[in-house]
Parts: sequence; structure tokens; C-alpha cells
Amino acid sequence: MFEWTICKNCSKVFDNSKDTCPICMRKTDKFNIDFLKNYLSDMLFVIGTLDIAILKDHCSQIRLQNRPLKEIILDDLVRYLSFLALADSIVTDNELEFINELIRTDYTKEELTGDIENLPVSFECMHELDLFAVKFDMAGIRACNELYEVYEFLGKFFITVDGDLNTDVLEKYQKYMKSLKNNLDDYLTDDEPVKPLKLHKNDKEEHQGSLEEYMDELNRLIGLEKVKKDVNSLINLVQIRKLRRERGIKPPSMSLHLVFSGNPGTGKTTVARLLSKIYCKIGLLSKGHLIETDRSGLVGGYVGQTAIKTKEVINRAMGGILFIDEAYSLASNSENDYGKEAIDTILKAMEDNREDLIVIVAGYPELMDRFLHSNPGLESRFNKFIYFEDYTSEELYEIFMLLCNDANLTLDEEADDYARQYFTRMEEHKPANFANGRAVRNFFEEVITSQANRLALKKDITDEELNTLTYEDFLVEE
Repeated sequence: MFEWTICKNCSKVFDNSKDTCPICMRKTDKFNIDFLKNYLSDMLFVIGTLDIAILKDHCSQIRLQNRPLKEIILDDLVRYLSFLALADSIVTDNELEFINELIRTDYTKEELTGDIENLPVSFECMHELDLFAVKFDMAGIRACNELYEVYEFLGKFFITVDGDLNTDVLEKYQKYMKSLKNNLDDYLTDDEPVKPLKLHKNDKEEHQGSLEEYMDELNRLIGLEKVKKDVNSLINLVQIRKLRRERGIKPPSMSLHLVFSGNPGTGKTTVARLLSKIYCKIGLLSKGHLIETDRSGLVGGYVGQTAIKTKEVINRAMGGILFIDEAYSLASNSENDYGKEAIDTILKAMEDNREDLIVIVAGYPELMDRFLHSNPGLESRFNKFIYFEDYTSEELYEIFMLLCNDANLTLDEEADDYARQYFTRMEEHKPANFANGRAVRNFFEEVITSQANRLALKKDITDEELNTLTYEDFLVEE
């Protein structure tokens, strides 16, 4: 069984003989190959959930490869580790065992050629996946970053698998990682999913609206009546607090950090984005932007990496709102989990930057309650709760019709009747973790796909047919 030692302070990797770091003399942790296998499996699991058929319609490189993303990544990873193994011209027994056990393969030494591309095709696929995630509003996807971190992380362990670190191998590892980073260029991003250049907006473009326009946009959101009332009350409270301060009257102490709880697809991110703009307009925040992240954007894979990643995200959020989705996933009882380090870093930043940083944590109600009770610091700083209720059948129908209007689509009479009945059934039979608006969007995409299949069989298609959904189009599998 392979074992390594990592310094908790400087993150250096050593062989298993070191109890303290010889560089900074701090305490060390010990890890074995199972830890690395779990680390790789976690990344591949996330990628596997995103490996869907629609990707090939939008991602040319993924379509060209015509094989599962997991297979592409693992093939390139074997080439990378083989390249490191042959840095000293010899593949040792330990290196071969490491590769076969980590990748769950059965290579021979002769099969490890060491040939590697300056930019492996798996990174091009991950970049396409990042762009796809931006296009379809999939928060927290940073596949290219994750894969680069896998190469960097696993490489550190692999080059020490024989105990003694060969300086030539170390130099080759460092040189390749530097070259890879340069070749990736702007494929990598700090904390948010990578965005195409044309989608970037500066602060002036982002906040051209007035306070009244943003308030109106908030109040025109479908449903969410209780949320709107709570948010309006919160804004009034903030404005009066600001007025007291401007007149030299000490305002009462209060925390502006929030807990958004509720099922997915209930508008939590939309409300948070509007709140950031409103807070900017009333002078509470200097920039008023929203940085959205989740566990993957905050927690690293080895000691010392989490604090660095979390601080980078916080720095990007300064002057605005940091929105942490599924925040409860940071609180884990696992011995090798670094979520607690992320929580501690966030709490310190909240304390040090009270005047220009607001943090919103979001997730399922019960899990969020457990999360807040996991740390006394969380309970004291998050004392304002806004609950996002599930949409009613009528509101689900309104959301569907909004999507139709945006796509210049109308429903004939039979289709409209069916749609109303469908959303009534959807509400009556909804699961505990009902996806709300996301479920509506998924259904909308199924319906327009059904329409496309119907129309594709016709030779002459009129504009009216293109813009009309019929009862037949709604007969998708429920």
C-alpha cells in the first residue's frame, strides 16, 4: 500500500518517513492510494453526470471524439503519468502499480510510451463543457480548472512513489505543468465558470438600470409573494439604517448576511442577483455584483489548497454578494474533508469586511438548518432567513408561457388545456426535492423537441406552424 506525507502548512509532499515537515517544521498528515482514488472518482463522477447527449450538439470536440468524457480523461491521464514515469527513462514497478491501481487498468511497462500532447484533447473537451455550462446557466461548473488541478495534484504524489525524489523527474513535472498552464491560457478561471469573451460585461453595463427598475423587476417575478415581502422589508430596513448613519445617529447592530432555503428552481439566484444590484444603488455595496459558487469552487483536494481557493473567491466577491449554493455540503464529519477550512476562511472574511461584503448561503431547508448548527460562528452571523416556497400549478404554467413568449411560440386551444392540466398534476405529484422552474424548463425543451420531430416529417412548413405548439407536441413521456 502506497503512503505519503503532506505538510498541513505548506502542502509539500514527502515520503512516509516524515512526521514533521523538514521545510517549515509543522505537523503532517498521511494519505494512501485510496485517498487519491476517491479524489479522482469524485471528479469523474461530476463529469459523468454532465456527459449528456445534448453536449454533442453544442461541443464540436466532444462530438468528434465520439466516446464518453470519462474515457477521454483517463486515456490522457495515463499518457501524462507515463510521461512522468519515463522522465528518467525507466518505468519502475511502483510507478506501474500506481497507474494500474489509480486508473483501474492492467497496463504492462511496454505499453506505457510516454507520448503526451502539449494540450491533451481532454482539456479541450473540458473547455467546451465550461462554455456549455455558461450558455445554459449551469452554476459552479469549472471543468477545465478541475482537470488541471487533478494533473497537478496526482503528479505531486506520482513523482514520489519510489520514495526518493529524482530532481530530473521533478524538473520535468514542473516544466510540463508550466507549459500546460501556458497552453491553456484563458481556458482557466479563478472561481467562476469560464465565459466567452463576448459575454463579459463591465460594471457600468451591468448596472445601467435605476433602483426603481430593479425593484420593479423584483416585484414582477412570478410567484414568490412571501419572498418579495421579506426582501422589500429588508431593503427598507437597510435604507433607514443608512439614513440614520448619514445623520450621525448610531444605527442598531445587524447582520446583512442571509440564508436562502428552498427547493431548486425557485428563483434564489435570481433574487440574489437583483438584491446585489439594489444594494449597490442604495450605496450599501461598492460594486453590486454577484459571485456564485458552491463547494467545488471553494474546497481543494489537499491540505492548504482550500484556504487559497476560498480567499480567491472572496476577493472576487468584494464589493458585492457571495452566493454559496448547497452550502450545507461544506459541513462534513469526514476526517479528510476540507469544508471546515472553507467555512472558517469565509467567517473570517465576513468579520473583516463587514462594510463591503454580503454572503448568502442557500440550499434545502433541513440541510441548511443542520449546516448552521454545525458551527457557532455560522449561527451568530446568519440570522436572517428567507424561505422560497415551491411554485403553484398556476405559477408553473405562467413560467412555461413566459418561456413560450420568449421563443415566439403560442399554444392552440387543446395544447393550452393540456398544459394547465399537466402542471396541476405536476404540483399534485411533486417529489420532496421538486425542481420547480427547472422542471418547467426541462418540460419546455421536451415539448419543442417533440414539435421539431413532428414538423421534420413535413415538406412545406408555414410560419404559423413553426410558431404554434399543438396538443400532439405535449404528448411526451411524463
